[in-house]
Amino acid sequence: MSALSPKHKGREKTKEVKSNDDYVQQVDDKVKGALVGKGDGEDEEGEEIGAPLSATAPGHASISPAKTSHESFVKPTATVAYAVTEDAVDDSEDLDDDIVQVQKTMSDERRLQQHNNSKLGVQDLLPFVFSPLVRPLSISDLESCVALENAAFSNPEYRCTRDKFEYRLTKCPELTMGIFCTVVPAKAQGWEIETLSTAHPVETSRSDGAVSVLLAHLVGTRTRDLIVTDGAMDYPRDYKTIPSGPSSVGHQEIGRTICLHSLAVHPKLQGVGMGKLLVKAYMQQAKSSDLAGRIALICQDYLVNYYKRFGFSYLNPSIATFGGGGWHDIVFDLAPTQ
Repeated sequence: MSALSPKHKGREKTKEVKSNDDYVQQVDDKVKGALVGKGDGEDEEGEEIGAPLSATAPGHASISPAKTSHESFVKPTATVAYAVTEDAVDDSEDLDDDIVQVQKTMSDERRLQQHNNSKLGVQDLLPFVFSPLVRPLSISDLESCVALENAAFSNPEYRCTRDKFEYRLTKCPELTMGIFCTVVPAKAQGWEIETLSTAHPVETSRSDGAVSVLLAHLVGTRTRDLIVTDGAMDYPRDYKTIPSGPSSVGHQEIGRTICLHSLAVHPKLQGVGMGKLLVKAYMQQAKSSDLAGRIALICQDYLVNYYKRFGFSYLNPSIATFGGGGWHDIVFDLAPTQ
């Protein structure tokens, strides 16, 4: 799931499925067909995830693949942002006229802000030089991940919990990615962000107190299923006492499907392409590292087309009940087409 703009009500489910096992079996054939090429209804101008980032354009750099699943999923590299906008959904037709008017006014203001932001780069929103670093997350980033998640998701039911972050950063940090920026507190000029207080020093010997601040993150696990299930989104409560024991929930080391659980961009930096940058970098690295054969995620209705632009294919309304349900299964094939 992702935090890129305010949440909206998902469309009604068009298909009922009685059980998780039935659903996984039911979509098996559909996944195999849908994962070849672009997804149905993808925008013509959509960009291919597997395409490498330019290594010659200023500020761009390709990301070196990891050699094994036990090494870092991505090596630190300088990056720049891309512009991206999202459409909102208006669910006001059944409300009182006064409430409708307020909602429309807020919606118009939000759309105007998104339109204005689409013309801006990240640097335009910061009072200091934007020096981004893309790297895998580690357990030392736990508090920053929790702070960013809480800031990005206004609905607590949509947030990844601290316990889940601790589990995922411990078991499979190679399937995570974060965008960090070096910040000198004295030069922040009153600019505040929740992850500033949880940031770690860039160098212990630096006299200016520079810290590395988390701005966006993406966290995943692996599963043996072809889609994201409630089991994949859970975690074994005894993993600390039985670290290597088999489990039917959470990360599965031999799985070939990466489940994306949390895509979060700080609200102050949404609408300027940071989410797009993070997704593209993650997909490129996943494809080149051969850690899995596909990527799967669940998203709300209004984000389906957003992910289709990256080459994801839409499958079905999801049976996942996380956060009250109403999700949709989206997948992307990492295997090269024949």
